[in-house]
Amino acid sequence: MAAMGEFLIFGGGASMPAFRKSECRIVKMSAWHRSVRRQRMQASSGAPSLGAGDNDHRVQSALRKRERTRKRILDATVRVFVRRGDDMPVIEDVVREAGISRGTFYQHFPSLDDALRAASTGMNERMIAEILPLYDCLKEPWQRAAVGFRLFLIRAWQDPDWAAFVTRMNAWPRDSLVATYMARDLERGSGLGQFHIDDAQTACDFLMGASAGGIQGVRSGVADPHAYMDISVRMALQSLGCSTELRERGVEFSRRHLDEWISGQRLAWRPLAGSGREDHEIEDEA
Repeated sequence: MAAMGEFLIFGGGASMPAFRKSECRIVKMSAWHRSVRRQRMQASSGAPSLGAGDNDHRVQSALRKRERTRKRILDATVRVFVRRGDDMPVIEDVVREAGISRGTFYQHFPSLDDALRAASTGMNERMIAEILPLYDCLKEPWQRAAVGFRLFLIRAWQDPDWAAFVTRMNAWPRDSLVATYMARDLERGSGLGQFHIDDAQTACDFLMGASAGGIQGVRSGVADPHAYMDISVRMALQSLGCSTELRERGVEFSRRHLDEWISGQRLAWRPLAGSGREDHEIEDEA
């Protein structure tokens, strides 16, 4: 009996060493053998061989399918992570939520920690892309600081799953885009005399921690979310050494600038995890 990955060749052929009809040899099925065999089968059946265009289409289709599966795994990871609360999820939870096999999961991520880090990085980059139209049009550092701080709190208020995820993860490490933008604004604001800080990196770390605390507060529930946001923005600007006048201008400006988002008339982002069961096709790759 031939072993797995082997096949029996009887007789000879022009492209292989000839054998006597009575002789049987076990030959390893190399990539070359498989290719020759496939070509012969296509020729005998009259089926057309794949051209360069067909191969390219198949490669692109496979890449799109792989990307859809990866996104499904990341979305499932976030939903499970949020839903489990203080209990750390395991791979079986993610596999069940995503509707895939363990083998498919490991084709994309070597561990659950890697999937969590990828989900956190993707969330960070996606939020930056979504809020840039609201934030990048502002030129004054005090405006950017006030609007940026309020944006995090509005997001937590409108998207509790996002708030739960970022408060459990180190969502904004020092090399994240959020931290990079903030540090640049603090440096520039200090140079313009709007902020009075001893060190921009320390101030950035402090504000990131305050943002996380504010997000957790909004997620836990506050009596008046809008008043909570006003006070938070005011205290954030105070921590940067802004004058009383500039603090009040920051509170008012950020509220007015984000009025449609504060009122819920518009969303600056898509919900983090979605419904969890997208309509597009996801096939098990295992």
